Amino acid sequence: MGFTPRDPHREIWLDDRIDPDTVDDQRALLTLEQRIDRGDLPEVKFALDSDVVPYEYYPALDAVADWMLRHPDHKLRLTARACSLGTPEYNLQLSRRRAKSLKAYLVSRGVPPPSIRFLALGEEHPLASNATEETRRENRSVQLRFVWRDWDSVY
Repeated sequence: MGFTPRDPHREIWLDDRIDPDTVDDQRALLTLEQRIDRGDLPEVKFALDSDVVPYEYYPALDAVADWMLRHPDHKLRLTARACSLGTPEYNLQLSRRRAKSLKAYLVSRGVPPPSIRFLALGEEHPLASNATEETRRENRSVQLRFVWRDWDSVY
């Protein structure tokens, strides 16, 4: 799998605006849940040539999974990308593995598999230019989006 079990002794926050040293856990969780209610979902960024879901996204993804369990009429679409380093074929497979890893993580948290679908784009349709390392990092990501229509009307 592309994720490892959460380390209970290590609390890492996705959103750098949520600082665990200055905000209590309940308030931080409420802020995260409010953002999810608005459809402001995390964008998961991956390391170069990796499909491992980074620990720092676990709290936000756990909140997304909880939200989906409370809203079974919603579905989740994952759009996965890769930077342009490597061949187009390899990058398409890498983006597919990233999406599958993220889906596996959410399913491990109780989200029904049919509620999640993904689109792997590889290096096609980048979010940013691939000219620098900083912009390539933007493209090594998976975006999450809620969908409440039937899948047949989405694809």
